[in-house]
Amino acid sequence: MSCHKRYIYCCMGNRRSFILLFSLFFLLFYFDSCATRDANSADSITLDAAIDETASYFASRIPSGAKVALVPFDAPAGLLSDYVFEELWRRFEDSGRFVMVDRRNLERIDAEIKRQYESGRVDDAQMVSITKQYGAQTLVHGRISAVGQGALAPEYRITAYATDVEKASSSQSAFIVKTDSRLASLLNASADDEVERAVLAMARSVNQKTIIAVGRISYADTQTVTNFSAWLKNSIIAGAQKHRDKFQVAAESESADFAVASRGMTVETPATNTVIQAVITGNYSPLDSNAEVLLQLISTGAGKMVLASERFIITAPELERRKLSLLPVKGSSVIGKAEFEAKQKAIAPYSGKNNKWAFTVTPDALDGIYRDGGYMSMLVYSGRDCYFRIIHIDVNGNAQIIYPVSADDNNFIRAGQTRRIPDNTRYRMGPPFGEEIILAAAYERPFTLNAKSGSAPLSADALTRSLSAESDGGKPMSPSATARFSYTILPMNSE
Repeated sequence: MSCHKRYIYCCMGNRRSFILLFSLFFLLFYFDSCATRDANSADSITLDAAIDETASYFASRIPSGAKVALVPFDAPAGLLSDYVFEELWRRFEDSGRFVMVDRRNLERIDAEIKRQYESGRVDDAQMVSITKQYGAQTLVHGRISAVGQGALAPEYRITAYATDVEKASSSQSAFIVKTDSRLASLLNASADDEVERAVLAMARSVNQKTIIAVGRISYADTQTVTNFSAWLKNSIIAGAQKHRDKFQVAAESESADFAVASRGMTVETPATNTVIQAVITGNYSPLDSNAEVLLQLISTGAGKMVLASERFIITAPELERRKLSLLPVKGSSVIGKAEFEAKQKAIAPYSGKNNKWAFTVTPDALDGIYRDGGYMSMLVYSGRDCYFRIIHIDVNGNAQIIYPVSADDNNFIRAGQTRRIPDNTRYRMGPPFGEEIILAAAYERPFTLNAKSGSAPLSADALTRSLSAESDGGKPMSPSATARFSYTILPMNSE
């Protein structure tokens, strides 16, 4: 008897064992088939088909005649979000079943929801409240997310919600979308396309021609700006100049005057006759190997209202092609993340979080970017009479006190006064290129510098001991208020 026949005979000899074995093989086959089908997504559909299905699904569930607010979906790429919004809008409108909320009001709803998301406070109740302010009965919103890994995942899930703002109840639809040529083209939008789309969305958010400036666009929640910041600024300005009916971009000199007058975002009367009405600012952070960018158009009025908020992705190939770095350079190479984080930790005591009174130090460049051969000065403001000192940290991480450095330097500032430092000149910018930092500390009494003061490698210990201040009695003094800013020196021919 062959081995094969003997195996069957043994199994048949124990009917229960055979059934269990067969059941096990069946289950394994079933789950394997499910996994294979899920991985290959035989049920996935094209993007346009998913939009059709979503529109049909809600057309049968939203009451006829309802006033509908449709806002752009959260998506990996701005162009993808715009495409889904426009196509859904057209299908909803063509159905003749709904009254669509005016697009200008939609932009206000979307901006407010995004602002709430950025603050980390948004919930369903807030979204409903925001939507009701504009008379809408149903809010349609959603997201598009990758199913899988990589910059261009094999599939995406489109999930849409229709929320009844009166009942605070939602219906939901979800479809798996395969990466066809249309979806791939929307996901692989160029960096220029993404910035231009974001600027267009911000232009739509204003009712009249607005004088704007481009402020600091920094890495994550730090003040660090890089050549990526400079490229973003130039791209934003180029995009804004295409919408002259909505934006007038302030000249560099006007922006510098605004930076001096504003002391951050506490806006005062600018030195020029040009009144900057809004500032584009933002941040970026790593997302896998890509860069996730958030831009905001902020009114300079008393309320500092967020007029528009746009988020998009710049892909790794685009960063590589343009030789853009998210982290600052030191000389000719990008610094490592560990070194960057160590520097941030060392300067953390100068965050100003525990200040006893208002105390700021700001650069004369609104965006914190200087070019080789340019000049820099800074402004120190104090809400109370005090004595101050300023520490400079160079590209290589060496820290030294740059004010006061002699008996002739007057480091006393009166309450409500703004002092320009240096007093009678400016600092000239030059290589090595990269990020430099200014730290300022305020004291209630006069002080003398520690005898060990001088250039020292950057560390928390160096800042608290080697660069410490002493009272007339020789006792170490802790500052009552601190402030800081960082700036980046770039070659003339860089972005």
